[in-house]
Amino acid sequence: MTIPDQKTIMLEKAYEELKSVCSKFQEKSGATDMEVKTLLRELARIWEKNIDED
Repeated sequence: MTIPDQKTIMLEKAYEELKSVCSKFQEKSGATDMEVKTLLRELARIWEKNIDED
């Protein structure tokens, strides 16, 4: 078994934190799973657009 590199560890931590944020948002707002997925897609689209502009 290989030891995960720093980038992998950071990605896993970011995933867990984002999952927690989304769960809390969903609990507090009453948003559906689809609404959370749509929000994440929109954020990814904006992020991708900003990366392309750099």
